[in-house]
Amino acid sequence: MELHQLRYFVAVAKEGSMTRAAASLFLAQPTLSIQIRKLEQEIGAKLFERLARRVVLTEAGTAFLEHAERALTELERGRERVEDVVGLRHGRVAVGVLPSVAAHLLPGVLAEFRAEHPGVTVNLVEHDVSREFEQLVQAGELHMAVTRMPVTLTGLDARTLVHEPIVVLVPPGHPLTGRREVALRELADEGFVCMRSGYGLRELADQLCAEAGFAPRVVIETGQLSIVHGMVRSGMGVALLPRLAASGAEHAVPVSDPVARRELGVVWRRTALESPPVAAFLDRLLAMCDGAGELTPAARGAAGAR
Repeated sequence: MELHQLRYFVAVAKEGSMTRAAASLFLAQPTLSIQIRKLEQEIGAKLFERLARRVVLTEAGTAFLEHAERALTELERGRERVEDVVGLRHGRVAVGVLPSVAAHLLPGVLAEFRAEHPGVTVNLVEHDVSREFEQLVQAGELHMAVTRMPVTLTGLDARTLVHEPIVVLVPPGHPLTGRREVALRELADEGFVCMRSGYGLRELADQLCAEAGFAPRVVIETGQLSIVHGMVRSGMGVALLPRLAASGAEHAVPVSDPVARRELGVVWRRTALESPPVAAFLDRLLAMCDGAGELTPAARGAAGAR
């Protein structure tokens, strides 16, 4: 069954005449008659009764007309929806994002994208495990993810967004309070407040301490970044965090070690960019980040100067 045959059938039913229907469709009448006969053969029933000056629907034709009209209506709606997506009037973008990035790096991107494309829905999926984001992007469950670099899975495209400094959060009155910077080795005897094992921020802290020659003496583990901040404020220990994740802390001292950086980037499947809304969101994200050096001006404004 061909789409044009449905259109021809509906036209004949409305006009009640092969001649008038052919004229409205800009077809030769014999061509229209042939197509209607082919449709009747496929349906397995006569759809029209041919009288002297007109044609009328048979009982089978009447039963089929409702469904043919509904099918054509749905196809037209589908075409309009596609046009909306292509024209960025409608659509959906699913973005994986680390919690600190969602709170401090993406709001500006989302605000501008929303202003330009109010009909496109952006779904943010927060997670603290970068490698799971890569798997979700590769599996097609996310269109893209803003995550820690470098990317480990093959077949994905990626680009660095920012290189983010690491800071140490210290309690009020701590000897390091007010220091311009601190070396990681100076923290070897400190008690650490950390995210639980398996979280990206914990992996980063453990890695930095190992590169400085010690293992952190963890006094408190948690699954909430806000609890890390609260425990440090209460004097339970210090915490190593990227600048974005440290936003809002009263006492954050920059770490001087050259390795004390977190590289954030965006990862995506190339085929995902076949969706105009996804491609437009990626363009907006890349436009707001310089991809080299420290935090961009937009990100620095969100995180605050430390």
